[in-house]
Amino acid sequence: MNGLNFIDKTVEQSGLHHFVDIACLVFVTLFLSYNLPVVMNVRPILFISILFVFQISNAQNSIRSFIFGHSLIHHELQVNPTPSQETSVPHWLHFLAEEAEVSYAMSGQYGFIPQHANLPPFAQWGFDHVTPAWDSDSESFSEADFDNIMITPGNFIQWQGPSVNYYQDTLSPLDYTNRIFNWVKKETSDISFYVYENWPDMGPYLASGFPPTAEEWKNYNDYLQNDFHTWFLEYHDSLRFAHPDHCVRMIPVGPIISELLQTSPYNTIPVDSLYEDDAPHGKATTYFLAAMVTYMALYEQPTPNTYKPPSIIEPLIADRYENVRDFIWTKLLSFTDSSGHSKAFCSNPAIGGIEASSISTLRPFPNPFNDKIQLQYEGELKKAELVDAFGRTLVSSTSGNLNTEAILPGSYWILIQLSDGTRHVSQVIKY
Repeated sequence: MNGLNFIDKTVEQSGLHHFVDIACLVFVTLFLSYNLPVVMNVRPILFISILFVFQISNAQNSIRSFIFGHSLIHHELQVNPTPSQETSVPHWLHFLAEEAEVSYAMSGQYGFIPQHANLPPFAQWGFDHVTPAWDSDSESFSEADFDNIMITPGNFIQWQGPSVNYYQDTLSPLDYTNRIFNWVKKETSDISFYVYENWPDMGPYLASGFPPTAEEWKNYNDYLQNDFHTWFLEYHDSLRFAHPDHCVRMIPVGPIISELLQTSPYNTIPVDSLYEDDAPHGKATTYFLAAMVTYMALYEQPTPNTYKPPSIIEPLIADRYENVRDFIWTKLLSFTDSSGHSKAFCSNPAIGGIEASSISTLRPFPNPFNDKIQLQYEGELKKAELVDAFGRTLVSSTSGNLNTEAILPGSYWILIQLSDGTRHVSQVIKY
């Protein structure tokens, strides 16, 4: 492999996230740049590659997770059995991580939150392909060296708030979850917590059983994206407040899948191609989509663009994999609190080398915008850019005005560089 291919492959895979890795890349690049023939004119390209690598975001390259889960994460008792564990989020996480050449190991157990609070947990799940992170028969939880835990509540308890006690119980979902979090923190202090936001029970929306009518499907998704999501937001915010010394984030799996499936052309996929009952347990495509959302939240980077979904995935999703990936990544980037801080990522991914939550005096208006954006800022402008979620420049200007007539509706970012060298970022939406 020549020097250019080495650099291109390294940058494309974005697998260098530690100082030692980057230092090694710099050493090799310097060596190559001064030993390759000058006529190849590669030295500038090599040094540009170095600069690009230093702008890689805070992506993770190794995940060791324990999941306090149930069948909306790992569904084994399928109506129509699959060749392996295709109705399982960890199954797809393994193959996405393998394609990206990053590490994924996990263990998990079944239960609802009150059952999970009977601690310690144990490694109940087994997979054909996924690397186990823990042997609970011979190791303690602390010896497994987990870097995160993931937890998901039942999908049928959202008729009352997360701080209200379970029926005929003296504790609430939040009480039990805090008991679990506190136990985990005693076992290992350096750990992150993720709430996996699932999707609600479909049964109450069906008059004549599964599958739903078009009106029932619409009503179900309206509930999922509103009251159901609001319950999870309250649950997550309460956990963040209770554990300010740790990263506590939420992965909005259900709402993102729901919104995707309400968008053309994915809204033409039959519901019974996505779910198999009114629980609703998903089919392979649904768990694949859930894994894409989960992967991007955990690794804080998009799923690898070289991945090719197998034939078990619905063709509309498989054939438009990159579009689906872009849709999910954009939704995760925009999942922020009122101060612009991510509710999904422990480290805010960078857009064009600037953290997505960077606080600045940049004020774009109107926002949402239509055919133009005017910028207010403090200082002397050098350059302004409108970029997409992957940092690709769509419009640029050296004035405080951007013409956006040709831009499609969606979520974007404004990047500006001032004459003093400072840069600022702000999210904008085109309606």
